[in-house]
Amino acid sequence: MRSSVEREIPRLSPFLVIGMTIFIDVTGFGIVLPLLPYYAVAFQAGSTALGVLVASFALMQFIFSPVLGRLSDRIGRRPVLLLSILTSVASFLLFALANSFIMLLLSRMVAGMATEVGVAQAYIADITEKKRRTTGMGRVGAAHGAGFIIGPALGGFLSNYGFSAAGFAAAALALVNLGFAFFFLPEPRVNRDREGYTGKGLSFTQGLAKALSRPFMGSLLVILFIMRLAFSAFPVVMPLLAMSLFGLGSSDMSFFFVYIGLVQIVFQGFIVGRLSTTLGEGKLIAAGSVLMTLSVFLMAFFPNFAIFLILSTIMVSGTGMLGTAVPSLISKETPPEEQGGVLGVTQSISSTAGIPGPLIGGSVYEYAGLAAPFLLSAALLGIASFLGIRISFKESVSPLDD
Repeated sequence: MRSSVEREIPRLSPFLVIGMTIFIDVTGFGIVLPLLPYYAVAFQAGSTALGVLVASFALMQFIFSPVLGRLSDRIGRRPVLLLSILTSVASFLLFALANSFIMLLLSRMVAGMATEVGVAQAYIADITEKKRRTTGMGRVGAAHGAGFIIGPALGGFLSNYGFSAAGFAAAALALVNLGFAFFFLPEPRVNRDREGYTGKGLSFTQGLAKALSRPFMGSLLVILFIMRLAFSAFPVVMPLLAMSLFGLGSSDMSFFFVYIGLVQIVFQGFIVGRLSTTLGEGKLIAAGSVLMTLSVFLMAFFPNFAIFLILSTIMVSGTGMLGTAVPSLISKETPPEEQGGVLGVTQSISSTAGIPGPLIGGSVYEYAGLAAPFLLSAALLGIASFLGIRISFKESVSPLDD
């Protein structure tokens, strides 16, 4: 029997509602993200300490992604998403009130506890057919990119009034998001109508075993891990590179993140779904891996801002392909009652790579020079390219999602 809250929720497109929920949440996140390197410098923290700051967020994601995913399988997607948004409010308030590096670190750890990507992906899986799954996942990515357009622009503007102003603005947006989700986000019907919905979900080991039991899932998870390992270093390395080579300040970097968000919207919102229909997820994964490898490798040899911008575009496009196609393919191979647990484990594995990535990126940049992090990332991505091409070849012989 539905609760009174569910009966009173106005009827809107669930794609619109979940998209707006992600958009508003990431807008708040995007407000503070470009300011982290400069905030850390204000507390006299070096690039390695900045790596710790970014890695702490990923560590909390690793711990809480499978927990929240499993919880959403047990009690529903809606209450878990609401809990995540409320936690985001707390993290932004801590950011606004931070008066030391330790408090800033605490704010990032609490933000990592609010991870909701796996639950949002499970929500999309609940309301889409398999043939539309990649398009649905792409819409989550597009909403994510849209938040990165608005958020950094606001962050750059608000930084003129101090870092606290940006933190309080992000907290206010998160409160708006909480109200929007509470009044307009319904529980997916497939979950409300499923018998035994409040039963036990998958544990981390069970979810991992379920994922690995499917064909090529091990390779998919390795590709996702490598992609995140390489990409997670760039929030540390790119601002440092931009400051040292191009003389960009916090406002300039905010607009760079705006551009990155725009590219993400175009590829994940409008192109990836169509490409998956034409090429299939396997070829999309192979193409994304190769694009990331080549663009990151070339960044080490062309310290020109225009070329850097072009290569960043290619890199983000490849990341968008992988970030959409990999969870889509995993979702297609997962039963509905296990979506939250398996996708939570998938997100957790991705977050695991985000823990050493910033630390390695910051340390390699500091002790081995400008080009070293890019060359190291390119070498790792070469492994992902090999696995992606292998999956593409196997898919052409026997489709993976049959």
